[in-house]
Amino acid sequence: MELRSNIKTLNYLRKLLLDDTDRILPFAIRPQKPSAHGNLPRSLPRAEPRSEGVAPAALDRLLRSLSDPGCATHACIVLRHGKVIAEAAFAPYSGRYWHVTHSLCKSVTGTAIGMLIDEGRLSLDERICDIFSDQCGILTGRRMRSITVRHLLTMTSGVAFREAGAVLESNWVRAFLDSDVQWDPGTQFEYNSMNSYMLSAIVKARTGEGLCDYLRPRLFEPLGFGDIAWETCPMGIEKGGWGLYIYLEDIAKLGQLYLQNGTWYSQDGTPKRILSEEWVHDAQTPHAHNAENDEYGYQMWPRSADGLYMFNGMFGQYVVIVPGQQMVIAVNAGAGHLFTQSRSDLAVQRFLKDVQNTTDAELSDEDAAQRLSFTLSHLSFGQRVPEMPAPEPPPAWYHRLRDLFFPPKPPQPVPVIPDAVRPALAQTYTLCENRAGLIPVVIACMGDWYTKGVHQIGFEAGENSLTLFWTESGAMLRIPVGFDRAAECEIELGGSRYHLGVTGVFTQDEDETPVLKLTVCLLESSSTRLLKFFFQPDGTLTLKLSETPDLRETFLSAQSAVNAAVIFKDLNYLQYLIERKLNPVVHSKPELNKSGKNGQ
Repeated sequence: MELRSNIKTLNYLRKLLLDDTDRILPFAIRPQKPSAHGNLPRSLPRAEPRSEGVAPAALDRLLRSLSDPGCATHACIVLRHGKVIAEAAFAPYSGRYWHVTHSLCKSVTGTAIGMLIDEGRLSLDERICDIFSDQCGILTGRRMRSITVRHLLTMTSGVAFREAGAVLESNWVRAFLDSDVQWDPGTQFEYNSMNSYMLSAIVKARTGEGLCDYLRPRLFEPLGFGDIAWETCPMGIEKGGWGLYIYLEDIAKLGQLYLQNGTWYSQDGTPKRILSEEWVHDAQTPHAHNAENDEYGYQMWPRSADGLYMFNGMFGQYVVIVPGQQMVIAVNAGAGHLFTQSRSDLAVQRFLKDVQNTTDAELSDEDAAQRLSFTLSHLSFGQRVPEMPAPEPPPAWYHRLRDLFFPPKPPQPVPVIPDAVRPALAQTYTLCENRAGLIPVVIACMGDWYTKGVHQIGFEAGENSLTLFWTESGAMLRIPVGFDRAAECEIELGGSRYHLGVTGVFTQDEDETPVLKLTVCLLESSSTRLLKFFFQPDGTLTLKLSETPDLRETFLSAQSAVNAAVIFKDLNYLQYLIERKLNPVVHSKPELNKSGKNGQ
């Protein structure tokens, strides 16, 4: 099984990098990204930070640290004593949209397993081959037959079947059970999201319900969650280890539930037991360690030395639960790191120390409170918060007298669209054949969307407004561009709908060629698309695309180098193909450029 899976994975990588994606999957492609229905979360109580013993200066330092472009923060919520004391959105991101969680949702899957155990419908030591006996065969090995629910929860199953292989299988449960087991289960830790998928499949096998249906009356409704949805495998089982869309405030509620040892309090203060104290304790207890000696519990990451534990997803989605300080910190981001050992993590650690060492003088600091208010109103994605300007002294009497008789002329606004570039914006550009797309590669691959390329580009320029007309895979998208602030819109590609926040700026390259730079934030995702339009002197257009987080290091991992040796025989060639895939450059056909209104 493992050899067959590896061969499929290598073939997928080859087709992806060579843009041979028309038949890249062995089954019918279906849209993966869900759409929200507009049901927002029931709000948690709000409180001033000082009333809960948190100094404004500490929160201000946290948010300013998270505004570092390297953190790529989208939003942050801080709870103390069950109350929201800070909610920060880095424009254009906001609490109006849910957000993908990546591996953070493993902790939600683990919670469902805890509920099944609390209900007496599952045991930690049940063997998965007993649960899925109809999927096992005569060739199912001894090690596979010894894997238990506990091994899945603690990432110690040793199963070699991973997400990359799952992309190419229609029956993930059978593929998992047919896979090689690298060592005796329970003896070594290896992070593998397919363990979490199998936990999701166990919920379906035991209850007849998917994760969302099972958790809705037991978790989502009691805690007042808004819309929630989970991507599914080809057999309709929630992925379990990734693909959950949820509001940040709702995932913070789950952290608060664990902080309260499994009890939830309604708005009138009535307690309700959601999870047993035994499960909450066991879930946050270290049961395994990775090679870096990081601790792992039941689908979450304890840090015993720091007195906390975390739900954790790649690119900066995480929830930090701090029992000793009765705090929960939830963050969404789009940073280029897989786990929280990052600038964001350091910022949170400093904040927790600040809270621990808070003095009465810091709590009563009015200047710090004003500075925090300024910071909260100046949060913008990828930009550091500016320093709060010092108050200007009142003008002298003679200046006031002068202004009374000779009022100063208001400054003339600088046009956001330079006149010199307007003729280029009046053109419609037909592009050379390509497989570049508006959706970042990481989202496209995870959502089974393989574009046929962008075909045509046009613009509509108003006095101080701009609209991009983008034709891709037969769909013409109308995308407004903001300058001082992002313009929001909703588009559809590949059967999935995406909310965008688009910001533009006109500039020049080193050859003084006019350039339009667009930052396209996918507001429900961790990824951002960067577009650069170069308006060439000969009337042609060059389009350069890139994305953040940057996945080049992931593609060029040690395993990718092995793959290159197998399928390309040349690591340099692999690097070239990866660069071409992640940062494509597309040129227009000069003989087909036309003048035309509305870019059509």
